Amino acid sequence: MSGRHSEASAVVRRDWRLPLAAVGAWGAALGGLYGDPLTCAVTTAGCASVVLLGRGRSNRIWAAVATIAFGGMLASAVTTVHVVVRDHDGLGRLVDAETGGEAELVLDTAPKPSARRPGVYTAGARLRSFTAGTNAVHGNWRVLLVADGEEWSAVTAGQRLTLPAVIREPDPGRLTAAVVSSRGPPETAGRPAAPHRFAAHVRDRLARAAEAAPEPESGLIPALAVGDTSAMDPELAQDFRTTGLVHLVVVSGYHLSLVVGSVLGTALALRAGPRARVTVGAAAVAGIVIVAGPQPSVLRAAVMAGMMLLALAAGRPKAVMPALATAALVLILADPDMAAQPGFALSVAACAGLVLLAFRWARPLEHRGWPQAVALAVTIPAATQAAVTPLLAAWAGGISLVAIPVNLLATLVAAPVVILSVLTAVAAALWLPAGEWCAQLAAIPASWLVWLAQTGAEVPGGVLPWPKGAWWGLLAGLILAVLIGLLHIHALRRPLLAVLAALTLGAIPACLFTGGPPSGWVVTMCDVGQGDALVLPAGDAVVVVDAGPDPTAVDACLDDLGVDRIALLVLSHFHIDHAAGVAGVMDGRDVEAMLAPPPGEARYGFDLVAERAAEVPVLEPVPGAVYEFGATRLEVLSPPERLLSGTRSDPNNNSVAVRADVAGTSVLLTGDVELEAQRMLLDAEWLLDVDVLKVPHHGSAFQVPEFLEAADPAVALVGVGADNEYGHPDPGPLTLLEATGALVFRTDLAGAITVTRDGDAFQVTTQR
Repeated sequence: MSGRHSEASAVVRRDWRLPLAAVGAWGAALGGLYGDPLTCAVTTAGCASVVLLGRGRSNRIWAAVATIAFGGMLASAVTTVHVVVRDHDGLGRLVDAETGGEAELVLDTAPKPSARRPGVYTAGARLRSFTAGTNAVHGNWRVLLVADGEEWSAVTAGQRLTLPAVIREPDPGRLTAAVVSSRGPPETAGRPAAPHRFAAHVRDRLARAAEAAPEPESGLIPALAVGDTSAMDPELAQDFRTTGLVHLVVVSGYHLSLVVGSVLGTALALRAGPRARVTVGAAAVAGIVIVAGPQPSVLRAAVMAGMMLLALAAGRPKAVMPALATAALVLILADPDMAAQPGFALSVAACAGLVLLAFRWARPLEHRGWPQAVALAVTIPAATQAAVTPLLAAWAGGISLVAIPVNLLATLVAAPVVILSVLTAVAAALWLPAGEWCAQLAAIPASWLVWLAQTGAEVPGGVLPWPKGAWWGLLAGLILAVLIGLLHIHALRRPLLAVLAALTLGAIPACLFTGGPPSGWVVTMCDVGQGDALVLPAGDAVVVVDAGPDPTAVDACLDDLGVDRIALLVLSHFHIDHAAGVAGVMDGRDVEAMLAPPPGEARYGFDLVAERAAEVPVLEPVPGAVYEFGATRLEVLSPPERLLSGTRSDPNNNSVAVRADVAGTSVLLTGDVELEAQRMLLDAEWLLDVDVLKVPHHGSAFQVPEFLEAADPAVALVGVGADNEYGHPDPGPLTLLEATGALVFRTDLAGAITVTRDGDAFQVTTQR
């Protein structure tokens, strides 16, 4: 290395070289994932050119740019190799044609139940071969497995499987080469490797031991111990997300620091030497990684912990920021897909907030006489929440106003409950009764977390509305950066804190009196993902038509509308995208009656509803039957008394379809009726001419053009999930509706949709 180059490099402060290289690697990997091998190669060459140009310059900016480019050069070169494998021509042709065949794959992770689609499991896997007739491809591609059926709950990571499947195009920006949709039960071959069997044993014993604790704590304990949220109540899981407590149920650096710290403390108490302490610490890290699985936060924390243990063994402790940067750099170079994973970004951001802000904010409090532990207990939640807020705003929308106080109160029990939950896993793996005793003990502090999450989530106005999107996330970050910068100016600190306190207190009355439907309300289509849930006024109550797939989503929608009493719950049919959210409709609300067809083949959704709504009277949908609630009148149009059979989907075609008249505005609610049922409804064409149409079957291709023309709506509503695997909605029906003059709104693009009427004018309000 030349003297000039050494001098130029020295300008970059040592503590920031690794972070700058990590930033360059992250950006280059992310760009490469959205590109192709050619763009990756061009990026590599461009970064290499910048590094060479920076060699002869001594100013600080060039040194920093060259360091960023060096990280980018490494990452883009590595990403090129992965993208070449991902974009294999033979597999790509099968994916484009959505080919069906036989897939042979090995699971990277254990199948997890979908939070939004009950009965559906997802898992990361490696596709080894795919055979469609005489056409076969072989390789080692990263894929996402999507499967239906409870038999998938017994499958473990590391298992080799053969199954009938359809392969589809994945979301862009990842190394996932395809989505493998199972079309039948798997055939297993061989046994998983020993580490996978060990992880499955620990998780199974932990789940059994946790059952000794009361609910909902029994589902929370496995999540606190190893990040297993499969048994966690869905509404409680949403409350943890809303209040910013979700980091406790995702194994991260916090968990590793507690566990490794406890192990090292015990070893030190037993007078173990440095090598012995490093050995037991490394064993603890390895155990957590194996049992919790290769989650981004786990891997990031494990690499950091490994660096700290190496420093301990060498007797040369290092700063945390270089360790964090090295962890990010190593993991991105090892797996460029990490750059696109939200969990990894949140984990790194939270750790950076703790390192850069928490200790700095704690110093003024310590100077005022606060004990260090108390000062950090206040500043750590504030710093980490500030660091992750821009990312959460960009991805999920909304800014939590309760996260900091809730996390502050959670620190009272967070460490003990995590340690007790981990002890439950260890004890249960060795002797189940000991694990059950530990679970009952862990449930005591866990109940405090449950109360905090549920209470914090119910605070009126606890989440500040904020649009999703990268630019909105950047704006949130800019506002927070300006605010933090102003708070560091001593002369402005007290006035600014007073203004913030006044704004917070002034917002409380507004929060208490907001919500509820707008004036002239006709109908609201809730944003429940890939499914339907609609709400109409019914005097001092409402009519709810379908419950969507997700209890949490429909519950939040009804809360926004101020619904506490439901005069009639209409379930068009029992497919899970219309019925699985029934708990979210019913919890905390009075439901006076339910209108639903026979279950037919949709037994799973029927069983969910029967279990949750056993005490609710069920009305039979009879064509011509009329129900009146205040200014709202409902008339049943279908299914026919003699149910349709032999169609492409009998449950869809036998959906309950109703025409609602809301204070003179007509609304046609069609469930998932397809071709046969639509042709049957055309016989009553005069009932189809409406102001608002709920487009059948999420706007699928199974539409009769004459049916849509007869409906002739002013407003058409489509309930559909973003990037759903069914290809909904089909552009053909939407184009036809737009050609007739209808305004078409989709929940995947608009969020929740509310239609109101003022005289002859319709107004449509969307969430986004």
